[in-house]
This record gives sequence, C-alpha cells and structure tokens, in this order.
Amino acid sequence: MESQKRSRQRRERIDIIAAWSRSGIVAERRRLLIEEQFAQRLTRTGSRFFVPLPLPHSDDLWYHTQVSFLLEALDALPRRPDIAFDSTWKVLEKTAVTRLPTRRGGRPNVTDALKLLSADRRLSGAVTEALLADVPSQTCGYLFKRLVLREPAESSRQARTRLSTGYGAGDGLPAEIDAFLTLVEKQYAAPDTDTARRGAMLLRRALRGERLDVGGTPVALSPPARLRILLCGLLYTARNERYHGESFSPFYSSAASIKTYTHPHYLFLAAYALVHLVWAHDQHPYGPPVDAVEENTVLNLREARALYTHHWTA
Repeated sequence: MESQKRSRQRRERIDIIAAWSRSGIVAERRRLLIEEQFAQRLTRTGSRFFVPLPLPHSDDLWYHTQVSFLLEALDALPRRPDIAFDSTWKVLEKTAVTRLPTRRGGRPNVTDALKLLSADRRLSGAVTEALLADVPSQTCGYLFKRLVLREPAESSRQARTRLSTGYGAGDGLPAEIDAFLTLVEKQYAAPDTDTARRGAMLLRRALRGERLDVGGTPVALSPPARLRILLCGLLYTARNERYHGESFSPFYSSAASIKTYTHPHYLFLAAYALVHLVWAHDQHPYGPPVDAVEENTVLNLREARALYTHHWTA
C-alpha cells in the first residue's frame, strides 16, 4: 500500500510538469492531496496563519532591500512556509553579517556572525524564550536526528562543527553544548523509533531551559547556548540543506501530512522574529520596539498552535 502511494505521488509530480508543458505556466496547477487538506484546514479554522509587524517608512536602500525579501516571504504564505523561510533567512543572514567587525579582504563569515549574534545576551530575552518554549515535535525530531543520531552524515557533521567551534578565545558555548550533546548521545543514540522520540522530547525540554537529569547527570543549557542551537544548529542547517538540495522539498513527498507543515512554519516564525529582534536592539530607525516583537511572536505562535492543534506537539 505504501509503495503504491509513493508511486502515485511520483506520477503526480511528473504529470504536473507535463500539463504545464502543454499549456505554459499561467494558471495555478492542480493541488496535491496534502495541499488541498491544508487549504481546507485553513478555511475550517478561520486561521489568519501569520500576522506581520507593520514597518515604518524609510528611504534607506539597505532597509528596502531587506523589505523586498520580507515581501517575497509573505507572498509565499500560507501555502509555502518553506519558501517564506528561505527568503526571511536572507534578511537574517544579512542582518547578522552587518554586526561583524569590518575586515580587509575576504567575505564576511556567516557562521561567525551567527555565533556572535547568539552571544549577545540582549537577544536571550522574552522573544527567544517564547520561540524556544514552543518548538514543534517535528522540529525537535529533525534537530535530534542531525545533532544526536548524526543523520544524514555530512549535514550532521557540519551542524556539529558549527556548534563545537567558537568564534574567539573567550567563547565558552562550544564546550557547554558539546558536553550536553555527548550526554544525550550516550543515553539516546539508539536506532529504534521509541528511543529517538524520547530523545527528541528531551531535546525539546532542554531548549525550554529546563534542568534535566540525563543518565544521572544534572544539566541545564544557558540561554546563549540555547539561542546558538536555534541559530547555528537548527536554522542554518535547515537553510543549507535546502540551498544545496540535500533535503526533499517537503510538500511533494508521499509522506507529507499536516504535521509536515509545522517544521517549515516554525523555521519561518523563528527567523522572522529574530530579524526584528536584532533590528530592535540595534536601534535602527526602522527597528520596532522590543515589546512589539515579543507581542507579535507570541501572537503568531498562538496562531500556529490553533491551526495545527495536536499536530504541533504530537
């Protein structure tokens, strides 16, 4: 039955392109079953899906370049939160890089920029805590697979390297994160599904900032360590896999379900909130007040929860 479903989905993907090859791409294509189910859920729940922050007017060219990508992100919603994440990531990356000290020659190092960002304790406040308190189970499973089960091998290696390498001599976060992941790996790196599920849920509790007992060792991640895992372990890894074509485009998979939407939706929400949080703290003329970013983040997490109900945490 499962193999027939996969075969049918593969045929549908090819048929979509075949239909466009006859007519040209003018009209919207026929939706796949999961896309239709998602559209029906949006209608049935009366969801607003996402409520953006209003932006002030400015003639600043850099600002309007970033606004163009934010508009690109919003244009992809609600159907494609994965594409919305891609576009918002560009703004987050560019925003992070502008904080790096200028250096002669060479391109700015994005990884260092993100590490520097995570070490800014002003960012480890209410907005980040709201994001880390409500990570969907699908995202926890993704992160657990990359950081603990080390799958797929190359993407996992890069994610672990980003987390275990500091940006300077005074950066103590790699040692803290390494110690935590080593503990979790010893306890939960087993191939069976139940162990992986329990490990992912433990990771979720760790991201919330709970004090845990892992194999008899008490451990709690500091706010900057949790922010670094969010930025460098989760968002950057997901971005790289999509950019380099290492992960399946989510909604064309035969395994896609409503739960599939929760992961890219969360990636988008996190990237969007962090962009505006950094703008707020850097006191740009177009930066919103920090409390407005917090209110907006909580609102959009609530909208997501109401839309996906049990799929968010199951």
